[in-house]
Amino acid sequence: MNIRRLPGFMYHYKFVSLVIFLLLITTIYLLIHWGIMCTNLEAWKHVSTVCSMHSSGAAAGILCGPLCSEKRIHSLACENLHAGKEAVFSAHWETTRLVFKASRIHTHTDQSEALFWTDTGGSRHFPSEEEFGSMIKDLVVNKLNVTVTGPQLQRLSRLRRHHVETNPTRRHLEMENVWPLLQENEYIMSIIYEDRDVFPQLVGTCGTFFAVEYAKPIQTPTTILALSDSKPEWAKRLKLAVMILDLLEEFDANFAEPLHLCDVKINHFGLPPGGQRLKFLDLDAVFPRSAVGRLVADGRSCQKHEDCDYFDCRSFCSVNKKCESPVANDNLQVICEKIFLGWTLSGTIIIPGLLMSQHTTSTLAVMLRQCANPAGDLTHLPRAAVPDSLKSRLYNMLSEMEQRFSGLQ
Repeated sequence: MNIRRLPGFMYHYKFVSLVIFLLLITTIYLLIHWGIMCTNLEAWKHVSTVCSMHSSGAAAGILCGPLCSEKRIHSLACENLHAGKEAVFSAHWETTRLVFKASRIHTHTDQSEALFWTDTGGSRHFPSEEEFGSMIKDLVVNKLNVTVTGPQLQRLSRLRRHHVETNPTRRHLEMENVWPLLQENEYIMSIIYEDRDVFPQLVGTCGTFFAVEYAKPIQTPTTILALSDSKPEWAKRLKLAVMILDLLEEFDANFAEPLHLCDVKINHFGLPPGGQRLKFLDLDAVFPRSAVGRLVADGRSCQKHEDCDYFDCRSFCSVNKKCESPVANDNLQVICEKIFLGWTLSGTIIIPGLLMSQHTTSTLAVMLRQCANPAGDLTHLPRAAVPDSLKSRLYNMLSEMEQRFSGLQ
């Protein structure tokens, strides 16, 4: 339709135009509400709120000064596709790019009330240092089934590294700010595993916001949008696939017990500026295997296997109609199913994934299907870990293909 005729169309079809307008507004609202879309205005609103708290003395952290009074943190930009978070936005601090995060679920006030009690005279009573340490240890065990070391406890209980606050008033304020942050699985994981260099490094906090180093999320391959399927593009895909497998190997081999990625999306993998290896960006649903086992085998009633799942971490509904089985699949199975193969419907690939292309060999395609559904015909859903032999064969094949195509990038 000629755009110049649009006013006339709207005039003659007022009801239809109104319905279209309302649908458009509703769609935009829902996309923003669900965290699929965002605006920079939201980022500034969140900063204004936390800075007001800082001005009133309620919010503390090493980033409060640069963010609020000194204005050295600037160029705020919202980050899309982060449902479940109250805020996710990037910013620049001098030459460093940061990503600020805050939860949609926990608020500063709610968690502070759980930290101290108030007597009849209105005085607040905070836990002692020993009691606060015990609270943190119990919290980490309940969330991750991990026993924290002395240095980790020091890092978790304070806002500033290598600084022990001795002033009681300032220490209580620090406790008030630390406690809501500790409700965040992502915050705890960033500290406990900061030496592994597989997650973005924690930079600092301000109130209920914490900031990590920026890593550019991996974007959906252009070939999925049918824009390109060239050999250089295929070479990039192969390199990315090998980097993902290398990261998964670290999660399996370099921790006290394997870490499970229970919410896998392509944009949850990212590269820091100048980085040569991937990091996993969204830690809300990353847990050690025993902790995942408690989530999927909690004894709740079920009717089907899916009732026992925790996002991408899958389990079984027992014959007693209870969720009693430990996690059944592993990271590679999810990656093969959701990232390498793509979106399937009744066994047919509808939207091809990272490794599905005209350059995909039949041998690789078969191997990817076996990887995505290791249980084969025993179950209609992939609820098994990938055998070690298949892992090795897949890694070796992708590495050889990546070497062969590397000169085309």
